Amino acid sequence: MADTASTNAYTVTVDGIGPVPVTVTQRGEGRPFLLLHGGAGSQSVDGFAELLSTAEPARVLTPLHPGFGGTPRPEGLDSMPGLAKLYVQLIDDLGLTGVTVIGNSIGGWIAAEIALLGSPRVSGVILVDAAGLQIDEHPIVDFFALSMDQVAELSYFRPDAFRIDLDSMPDAVKAIMGANRAALATYGGNPMSDATLLGRLSAVTVPVLVVWGAADRIVPIEHGRAYAGAIPGAEFRLISDAGHLPQLETPDELLPVVWDFATAHGHDHAVSLVGPGGGEKLPLGPIQMRILEDGQTTSHRLGIGEITIPPHTDGPAQHRHARHDEGFYVVSGAARFTVGEQSYDAPAGTMVMIPPGAPHTFANPGDEPAVVLNTFTPDLYVQYFREVRDLLASGQPPSGKALADIMTRYATAPAHDFAS
Repeated sequence: MADTASTNAYTVTVDGIGPVPVTVTQRGEGRPFLLLHGGAGSQSVDGFAELLSTAEPARVLTPLHPGFGGTPRPEGLDSMPGLAKLYVQLIDDLGLTGVTVIGNSIGGWIAAEIALLGSPRVSGVILVDAAGLQIDEHPIVDFFALSMDQVAELSYFRPDAFRIDLDSMPDAVKAIMGANRAALATYGGNPMSDATLLGRLSAVTVPVLVVWGAADRIVPIEHGRAYAGAIPGAEFRLISDAGHLPQLETPDELLPVVWDFATAHGHDHAVSLVGPGGGEKLPLGPIQMRILEDGQTTSHRLGIGEITIPPHTDGPAQHRHARHDEGFYVVSGAARFTVGEQSYDAPAGTMVMIPPGAPHTFANPGDEPAVVLNTFTPDLYVQYFREVRDLLASGQPPSGKALADIMTRYATAPAHDFAS
């Protein structure tokens, strides 16, 4: 199976913490999922993210917890509730709705804290062998006292298939693993639990599914039953041939459980609300775009963006779309639209509709910024702007060929007969 992932860096401003850089990998398009890794790092969920994004129409976001994988961790971000606030703000910044949050191990602990925050953008939470609870009769194992071989022995139903030879690993990989352990200790402490969490779970109102591997000896099954018993209306599912990481041992068994829950509790008719400054922000050179609707709420019938064009700025060379209509509504300032050989000056309040096949471009020759609402029916072109953002962020020169190559993936081509 080919991995179709794209990775982007975001800066998310979290109340009480400040700006936090976070690296997020995205796969697929469709129903949104936020998949949170445990102490084993992002590689423990990457395979399941790819499976989930390709088995059904799904958009799967897998953030790398700051401090893991060699990424920076701001000093003020040092707890699971802090990570929960970070990810709720992330999905708010991206304008996502109907999100199913899935977390494994400490990712499950973070997911439980997200459930307690009660975000209207979260439609359901799945806890997969989640850490976080303090149950004195059945304590979580002292992870930091274990060798890697002991971790494998306690983590898996079939440990021999997952053992790691630490001595054979490159020094750079060992350094990252050491940094991961340090970040894990900072966020979760030892043992990885919060004495207050069990008592707070009665306040959860979002639907929750608790999934547990019967062979988990890192976080005993009693913790799964305690989670399910404390959260109003929570469901409990046991996977017999899995341990602490069912997404690695039994992904084909976990997948339908996840999808059925997401389908049953997804906000298929949820209203999308993107406030001022919200939405996904895409810097496109001097032009800035804010994605207000990427097609998730509209079943991909409609995409909407807001374009801010600085004074004396040209847009792209003329081009044609083969499979979607494009609309421009001038909100403020004034823009100039060129269609073939004809140019039109469009002050605020002007609507311009471009049917498939019509050559067109836009510019702002004036002295004031222009703000233009941009629509796509269907939403085909939204992903084009993400790819252009990634091209520019990579440092590659935005050559005509590079842009044309991206255009071809979205049924668009330069209008060479009207090249500017």
